Amino acid sequence: MNTPQMLGGEKRRLRRTSGTPQGGAPSQRRRWGVFIGLLALGVTSDVGAEQGDASAGKAVYERRCMGCHGQNGDGKGPAADRLDPRPRDFTSGIYKIRTTSTKTPSDRDLFTVISNGMPGTSMPAWSVLPGKDRWNLVAYVKSFAADKFKEPAKKQELPKEVGASAESLKRGKEMFEAIECNKCHGTEGRADGPSVPELKDDWGNHIKPANLTKRWLFRGGASREDIAMRLATGIDGTPMPSFIDSVEKPEDIWHVANYVASLGPETPTFATLVTVTAVQGTIPDDPDADFWKKIPPSAIPLMGQVIVDPRDFNPSIDLVLVRGAWNDKEIVFHLTWDDPEPSAPDPAKGVFADAVSLQFPPKLEAGSAERPYFLMGDGSNPVYLLGWESGKGVYEATATGPDKVRAIAGSEATGNAVFKNGQYRLVMRRALASRDAARLTFEPARFTPVAFHASDGGVGETGPKMSLTSWYYLRLEEPQSSRKFVVPPLVTLVTVVAMVLVVRAASRRTANNETRRV
Repeated sequence: MNTPQMLGGEKRRLRRTSGTPQGGAPSQRRRWGVFIGLLALGVTSDVGAEQGDASAGKAVYERRCMGCHGQNGDGKGPAADRLDPRPRDFTSGIYKIRTTSTKTPSDRDLFTVISNGMPGTSMPAWSVLPGKDRWNLVAYVKSFAADKFKEPAKKQELPKEVGASAESLKRGKEMFEAIECNKCHGTEGRADGPSVPELKDDWGNHIKPANLTKRWLFRGGASREDIAMRLATGIDGTPMPSFIDSVEKPEDIWHVANYVASLGPETPTFATLVTVTAVQGTIPDDPDADFWKKIPPSAIPLMGQVIVDPRDFNPSIDLVLVRGAWNDKEIVFHLTWDDPEPSAPDPAKGVFADAVSLQFPPKLEAGSAERPYFLMGDGSNPVYLLGWESGKGVYEATATGPDKVRAIAGSEATGNAVFKNGQYRLVMRRALASRDAARLTFEPARFTPVAFHASDGGVGETGPKMSLTSWYYLRLEEPQSSRKFVVPPLVTLVTVVAMVLVVRAASRRTANNETRRV
């Protein structure tokens, strides 16, 4: 039993130790000693991590997470069957994203995923929750596979960083092929490698490799360090292994990371307006012509159509790059989008045509901002479609709904499409002027509503099951006047001549005055 004398003596000892002038209190020194010892052993310190309360985390989990991950944490929530990829099964203790050399992530790893979400999946960022709630979630999620977290996690050390350079990118590309990254991710990183059809996760579900040209969708982060860490640790539960022991030299991890980072931007710049460039002369029909590479693309994000059946909760095509050019006779669109493979329609096997279309109002009313219903119009307000289908080519159509599309007879729209390394590039052209009331007449300097649709027939997308956008605006750039280039030089020339005459007149006047004085 603690007597008052004993407690008083303990207080005096605490007072004597709390004012140590150098080196800090003994307890503080012990904490630093333990910290340094853990680093020496390679154990993660989880600096900044908080100890969560699993019981409090349970309440947050049931409100925010159970719908997908299930009451028992097994990834079998009521929404799970509609999600691709499926929700994580916490009972397995297998996690994709970690910065540890052990198979279990650190608390900080789990907190980061909860906070940032998993881009490209249905897992949102929960940074809107208070930090305390997120740490409580970490504690509760770990309780589904508590045995896996008994041993302290060890930090995965990376080789000394190598900066990006031409030499590093060259070496990275060589190693990318040597360790066979291209078998899954494809020659140019667009997730179109020959192994894609056979890829499955640890639960037997078909799984898609990352499209390396879209870094903003990388699950574990888009920075070079994030990429290097994924190469070092692998992605557990998937066919993506660790390559830390597969590369020829440790620094090759950084060379491959630099190469992967070079394949696409870290963040996209989405367009709000599609500008069609005014040109003189012929517009090429070849999608790979240098002409098109000189026109900056407008990046348009697409979402799955979830308003009417059949809905597309997991769309295959999420981005289309749009370029446009026009001359005195026609307007031409150049579209680029990623697709793992071209589809040969076979409805019996659930394979349909790949397709893309641009949607416009059939006419523009002066002074009116009213537009048709964005989902392919309706019975009272139709839309005009300029589209393309694999195996069919370019077409024009009128639509009064997603399942009420009627081809326009006598279409003169033409085009050309090429497919290479997981990407379609398409040119579609038609006359500026409309031939009838069903088609739109394109006018320069006028804001024209436009929407986009795309389907990957290889994954069963067809009809209303597609990617789409709401209305954007398109504007034909005004043609440049030749006066713009002729007048400024003429003005400059006249100015110079005038200055010369003024100087010459002044010089003569001065000379005459000097003569009179003499």
